[in-house]
Amino acid sequence: MDYRTMVNPTYLTAKSTVFLLAIAGNEDAKRMIAGLGLEDSLSRRDPSDTLMSEADAKALMTGVAVAIEARYAALSRKLKKDGYKNLLDVACGYTPRAIFCQNNGIAYAGLDVPVVAEELQKFADKEGIGKVYHGGDATNAASLNAAVGGFDGEVLISSEGLLGYLSTSEFEQLLDGIRRILEKHSGAFVTSDMGVDYELFATANMSDPGAYDASRKRTMEQSDIYNEGVVRMDHEKVKAFIEARGFKVEILPFYYGDENLSMLQAIPESWREKYLDLLKNARVWELTLDPNYTQKASVSGAEKIENLTVDYKTIGDVLEMTVSGRIDTISAPAILKVFDECGDGISSVKVKAKELEYISSAGLRTMMIMVKKLGEGSVTVEGASDDVKEIFAVTGFDGIIPLL
Repeated sequence: MDYRTMVNPTYLTAKSTVFLLAIAGNEDAKRMIAGLGLEDSLSRRDPSDTLMSEADAKALMTGVAVAIEARYAALSRKLKKDGYKNLLDVACGYTPRAIFCQNNGIAYAGLDVPVVAEELQKFADKEGIGKVYHGGDATNAASLNAAVGGFDGEVLISSEGLLGYLSTSEFEQLLDGIRRILEKHSGAFVTSDMGVDYELFATANMSDPGAYDASRKRTMEQSDIYNEGVVRMDHEKVKAFIEARGFKVEILPFYYGDENLSMLQAIPESWREKYLDLLKNARVWELTLDPNYTQKASVSGAEKIENLTVDYKTIGDVLEMTVSGRIDTISAPAILKVFDECGDGISSVKVKAKELEYISSAGLRTMMIMVKKLGEGSVTVEGASDDVKEIFAVTGFDGIIPLL
């Protein structure tokens, strides 16, 4: 059993990007799909999905494809216009960006959860692209630093889609890692996550936009994703949050009007006008280091890629785990492995967390998996620090898992 897929369910939806780019006519995306032997699940509809009509499902996919194609074009434009020779693609997912960079003389590093990175690296090996994919955790500075180890000169760091899943604590960890890289290499971090409302693209031509919300909610529940992410916070507050951590924020156009987007040529004019309005109003956020920022303290616990110790014992039908270090994308599967190997005789789990420094959404999801199997109130966390308690509170997990 691969526990990594259980604590990182978003790796399944990450594949949708490459299919949507292929629909838009991206030849590199088509090459990647063939090279990976991926099955196009987008072309099939679950017969049990009655949340939206066939016409609305088509409108949703068209709108998202327009946004994804424009997003890919926006980063391509940025790389070429500013002459960057190094790109760190954080939470890279299944996009053909490595091929684009190879064709344009740009050093590329893609960081994603290990189960994704390993599959993508097999493709890169077969295509002769080189060692470009790295398994890691975006909230772990050591993971980010390891990915850019071979870069020389300025680095453009990009992230497309990730911030929709990050809580404020996870975002703070990501910013810390980005700041460390830019202090060493200089460059910038760019994202469209704050400036592009992908839901508006999805629902622009749907007859029943509410069906999208219902479908999205069900998908999140099925994948144990309970956090709405910083993109749903007030953007002025997010901007202030970023600036307080050593960055200057510049808000730039997302679409310049001269991009040749294939999707816009293949749809009715009435649809096209709505998408064009959305494209013209969308923005890209660019973060650069604030030279006046003097605070150098790093977020604790992110100095090593793997920093978790789990000691456990069973007392009757109770599993008692003592954890120290960080529970994140990399380490969370170890907890699930312990839980699974203890068998069906377990009725409750006590997590002793006095030495726990940090827990990410992957760690929270791991605990939720145990709750779902054992029942409400079966998993408790004892002795957690105020910082860890705050993570539980902000995400709402303190209402699901008692903190003692």
